[in-house]
Amino acid sequence: MKRKRVEELEGGESLAKPILLEFGTVLIYEDTILKREYIDKLIELGIEEVYIREDKECDEAEQATIEEQVRQEYSNKVKQLLEHHVHNINSNIGQLKEVAQNIFEEVIQKKEVLDCVIEIHERSADIYEHSVSTCVLSVLTALKLGIMPEQTKEIAVGSLLHDIGMRYIEVDVVNKNLSDMSAYEAAEYKKHPVYGYSAVEKAQWISQTAKSIILSHHECLDGSGFPLHTRNNDIIRQIVAVCDAFDSMICGIGSRRRKVHEAIEYVRYNSGIKFNKKVCSIFLEFIYLYPNGTKIMLNNGKEAVVIRQNKYMKERPVIRMTETKETIDMMKENTIFIEKIL
Repeated sequence: MKRKRVEELEGGESLAKPILLEFGTVLIYEDTILKREYIDKLIELGIEEVYIREDKECDEAEQATIEEQVRQEYSNKVKQLLEHHVHNINSNIGQLKEVAQNIFEEVIQKKEVLDCVIEIHERSADIYEHSVSTCVLSVLTALKLGIMPEQTKEIAVGSLLHDIGMRYIEVDVVNKNLSDMSAYEAAEYKKHPVYGYSAVEKAQWISQTAKSIILSHHECLDGSGFPLHTRNNDIIRQIVAVCDAFDSMICGIGSRRRKVHEAIEYVRYNSGIKFNKKVCSIFLEFIYLYPNGTKIMLNNGKEAVVIRQNKYMKERPVIRMTETKETIDMMKENTIFIEKIL
């Protein structure tokens, strides 16, 4: 890690520390790969110096933050298009297909995307950010499953639009499970796939595959989902179902907000029950178990914090001891294990 003047940045550098605005608001998150437009904005805001990673760290950081980078870049665009669509029925919502395909291109152009492992953080997010995140995760899962690019593009469209129906309901579903909602709230929430499907049912610019994703992303393998209570055996729709369920728990959309390891455990537990086993297996391969910053208790009773990941052994990251500040690579210390997350 080194400090560098913003005016000296060329683009492509990876942030080693987040850039904060007044009152601690995050402007750009740690590990973001800086683009020229980001640098211009920093100069405009009068930010003079930032911390960046050394060159040898950049490739790993780029792979680890695909989801976060794309989410930051496209969330506002999705919000603008969807809000305009709701307030102006003649708006060209079809532009979202172009956004979805741009996201597909962003993901597939990343170096060694099929070998990447990504780091997900718990966050409070709106429906637009959640939609972009679900799209990125769905595209990654589809590519790792060997789904053909043209079909993956349709997955991108359907997953980006999967919650469009949420714009037509007025109940509060933030940080709530279905069991936390009143009967009326739960009934309204369960209608959003139908509302979303109805909004695009007659549209020519969107494929039947994408339409079916919008209608069926809450349908489960065992028929326990909604709104139709059908058995969702289709692998395309299962991809989005898994990615949506996971990210919904992380950001608290139609679910109580959960820690990453809890969301991972939910997917693992429901593999072969609610979700397709193969989809779950591939999905779980590329999500880090302990994101950077996670506070942990070790088997020796001592506390530590995760500071870096080991790509090929996700359960054994690099940690910093809370008391001694010692840095330990768990791949090199076979007697230390993570007992629990604090």
